[in-house]
Amino acid sequence: MKNPANTKKPKAARQDDQVMGTNNSSIVSKRSVEKIYYPDEPHFFRYFVKKFQRRAPLINRGYYLRLHLIDCVIRDFLREPLAVSKKTKVVVNLGCGSDVLPWQCLTRYSKDCDSVLFVDVDFPDLILRKRNVVLETPELKDRFAPLETLDTPPIFLRSSRYVQVGCDLRDIGSLQAALESLVDITAASFLFVAEVSITYMETDAADAVIQWANTLGDSTFCLLEQILPDGPRHPFAQTMIKHFERLNTPLKSIDKYPTQQSQSERFLNRGWLNVHCWTLWQAWADDRFLTAEDRRKLDDVEPFDEWEEFALFGSHYVLLQASTRDVPSSSETKSTDYSTSHPPLRSIDVTLHHNDTQSTQGPRRFGTAMVVSDILGQSHIANVLGTGTNLRLRSLDLYSPLGSNQDSGLSKCSGPASRLCHALTDIGDSGYLLSGGRASPTAPLDGCWVFEKGVNDWRRTHDLPVPLYRHTTVRLGHSSLALVFGGKTGASKVFDGYLLYHPQKGWIRCKVKGDIVPCPVFGAVAFCSKGTSRGSPLFRGVLAGGITEKGVIIDQILRWELEIGGFETPSITFKTLDVATKERNLINRFGASCNKLKEQYHVIIGGVKGTNLLPHDHDVLILRDDGTSTNLSICSRVNFPVYHKESIPRHLAVGSSIACTDQGQIILVGGGATCFSMGTFWTKGAYTFLIDLERLSNMDTALCSSEAASPTQVNTEAAGAVNEEDTIWAISGAVLISDADTSVLDSTAATHQDAAQIGPQIPRVRLASRDDFEQVLRQRKPVIIEGASIGPCMTAWSDRYLVEAVGADKEVSIHESPSHVMDFNSKNFRYVNKKFGEFVQEIASGQKLYLRALSNDEPTARAANLQDDFPQLAKDFVLPSELAVVRENLFSSVLRMSGPVNMWLHYDVMANVYCQIRGSKRFILFPPCDVTELSIAAGGSSSSIDVFAGMPARTHPHEAKLDPGDVLFLPPLWLHTATPASDSPGVAVNVFFRDMDAGYSAGRDVYGNRDLAAYEKARRDVDKILASFKSLPSDAREFYLKRLAEELHQGSMAGA
Repeated sequence: MKNPANTKKPKAARQDDQVMGTNNSSIVSKRSVEKIYYPDEPHFFRYFVKKFQRRAPLINRGYYLRLHLIDCVIRDFLREPLAVSKKTKVVVNLGCGSDVLPWQCLTRYSKDCDSVLFVDVDFPDLILRKRNVVLETPELKDRFAPLETLDTPPIFLRSSRYVQVGCDLRDIGSLQAALESLVDITAASFLFVAEVSITYMETDAADAVIQWANTLGDSTFCLLEQILPDGPRHPFAQTMIKHFERLNTPLKSIDKYPTQQSQSERFLNRGWLNVHCWTLWQAWADDRFLTAEDRRKLDDVEPFDEWEEFALFGSHYVLLQASTRDVPSSSETKSTDYSTSHPPLRSIDVTLHHNDTQSTQGPRRFGTAMVVSDILGQSHIANVLGTGTNLRLRSLDLYSPLGSNQDSGLSKCSGPASRLCHALTDIGDSGYLLSGGRASPTAPLDGCWVFEKGVNDWRRTHDLPVPLYRHTTVRLGHSSLALVFGGKTGASKVFDGYLLYHPQKGWIRCKVKGDIVPCPVFGAVAFCSKGTSRGSPLFRGVLAGGITEKGVIIDQILRWELEIGGFETPSITFKTLDVATKERNLINRFGASCNKLKEQYHVIIGGVKGTNLLPHDHDVLILRDDGTSTNLSICSRVNFPVYHKESIPRHLAVGSSIACTDQGQIILVGGGATCFSMGTFWTKGAYTFLIDLERLSNMDTALCSSEAASPTQVNTEAAGAVNEEDTIWAISGAVLISDADTSVLDSTAATHQDAAQIGPQIPRVRLASRDDFEQVLRQRKPVIIEGASIGPCMTAWSDRYLVEAVGADKEVSIHESPSHVMDFNSKNFRYVNKKFGEFVQEIASGQKLYLRALSNDEPTARAANLQDDFPQLAKDFVLPSELAVVRENLFSSVLRMSGPVNMWLHYDVMANVYCQIRGSKRFILFPPCDVTELSIAAGGSSSSIDVFAGMPARTHPHEAKLDPGDVLFLPPLWLHTATPASDSPGVAVNVFFRDMDAGYSAGRDVYGNRDLAAYEKARRDVDKILASFKSLPSDAREFYLKRLAEELHQGSMAGA
């Protein structure tokens, strides 16, 4: 037996392997971008990625931006004329991995590549693997043919326009020798590209590469790597650093060069004459790289709503372009402003308390907070709805003062469906108004609810006239009115209107008057100011920031003035407010919370801002506005000295919920962000701090009267810890929200339930022939067949006709459920025998009953057949000639009738068509590949997940709305569930048929969902395999079983 110690690689070699391993993850993400964002181009990453994996929208957009920025730099280099005395351009990709820049350039800029040599440089082992892929792939090999293979490092592959160099970048001598053997360096212009590569090197070695590249004459260097704009304790930075340390690939340059300024000086100090530097968030908004139309089109490619996380990602990466050329002073090139400093602001130090007790519902973000009172008048905070670790939450978390033993009295409630990006607004005695929100970026909601104070329960109120999410809602003074600004109506459309809410009259559109028409935004900051007395029909306030359809945070700070009049046509006018330039950048935010502290004072917390990262010491600002002046100012920033002591974890106020008490106490709960592909940071527990309102007002008055005081002096005089006995808040419970009883809904409101689209609609088709349906079968995708003639049942099957045809006394087996959500696994229903006449009468009256007809003669042994079981009805139901394949391969035909109940999520092994005859049904369907995400037990076919209440992550739902006469084709193994979409009972005939010649399980199969024979045999084989590993140590057993699992996975993809 070999000594294990002798087989180990040296530590440095092992770390090199791990650095090369980072390529494996990045190219999967780049392949995802290539397929989704560049459908009309040849795809080259596909040859380096065995299996396509669609990444999340955030990762796709982040990698798209990375790839696009690098491409812009290379494009500009290729298109600029050759410098005097230069004959060749050389593009050197340092740490190239499996990048395909040469092939993409030949595709996109072929006319500019005639005198260009592309050089890929990376570790020899990785270059050898890349060489093999190129040589084995005609689509790669032929673009640079003829290719010469060399066995003498460092050059491994060579042609006239493309070279692969296997070289450790720490060995600069070998790299220079390789380049000298390829081109005359004195006659060449170089572009060096280092995309997240040299940061893995020791900093001195990376700096040596930068220094060396400057010595080659006419050179440009393009660097893209991570930075720490707010230091290593920023939550995104923490997550990023830990991620790379966990991979044993630490970012070695980030401590020495944490900012744009230091990265710029890094190059200037090594002789580079011109340096321009952008964070990726800045580059995203720069027309040099992306025009407004470019950014807008991206929403059509893939729905996107992870803006805060995108901004955090972009702010922690830098794109730097350095050149050895001395640009003349007349050049139009703009110098980069690296300054991240902010104006000196007065500050007030406050004590921040943190309690990290967690909810039983897990972490939560993008909820909304409200203050509720129990029967004794004790205040509690509810964080309502939002999203958790995997899906949207239909619940609320309750927070109470620490040490309070009182029960909130809010143990259960009925109300709105799960959602996020909604608005929750205190409208005084009328309660809290919850408006809009979304299920997904393409599924906005229009439903609105009011949480009634005292009663502590929800009631439905007037629906929005247009579905909205990411809108901003403010209470108008002391009234029960609310005003909505902007928001999104779908993946790419921004709402350009303003809506006034009246508890009795509903939503009223406001008419915009005056010369200034604001740019429509979503996620803006807004508040109603002082200057609106009680009973006044005139209200004033401020609107700032937000994102436009151009995909950037706008510099827009406006005074709004709403004149209500008689509520028929309220009018709103806007005026520009004067705000100091650097203060504008702090106020123009996206996704921030804004709460009123007292007259004139508002606190703005969190969110993200344009141009650069929002630093923690400017996260919380107090604004002063009297509602009448033409300017807006920042009264003070709030400083938390405890963060300097590192005694509590720093919060991340993204997706957080903020509540304010009458005493000036501010409680922050929830929040967090997905930190690109590096993990998720959650703001856990509750953060509590107190703003001394009296002291704030006195301080502000004194400062305003002291005209001679400079901002720095003001800050020094104003600072000082506030001595207060803070109340600390902590989680005290969680409350699930159930469906509302429609009998107690607000009489002025619409009574339908929210029906947000949560996925793409199943396509609708019309069949002209049998061949058309056979084509549908071959595609194995669900469709809704319109216009099919299914017989006189469409007009004949009234309740009376059904009872007379079947017989009122005929007994049928019924599912009887206390809940509208039936669950096969928990059996929350019971099977009862009822007379058919009674059953029809009861579902007509709204009872929760479901009929899935069984065989008359042998219900446990034979499949149902409409012809045999209900012959009087069978004559009315006809499968059209286009569906002859169904009739010829019939397995069963099932009569289905239902009241207000959902059929549980399940799959059928046999193909089937669901023919809707009466009522309407809403189906949610999932492709077979989602089976592992939907909690289907081994050997089972049903799930307990209620996807109408919350959608599991990593699934791909589709939606179908069936009206009378629609026929839904369900391919085998597509998981599906259904809910009523109309008040009337549903009646349908469900026809199952065999679409394979062989492979079905032998023996009894009443329902058509017994798994295929191959699967049943394989499960028995799995038992034998597990038994054979039983005697092995646990680590060895896990090791080999994981390998077998991977072999099975790879086998499943063969031929895909």
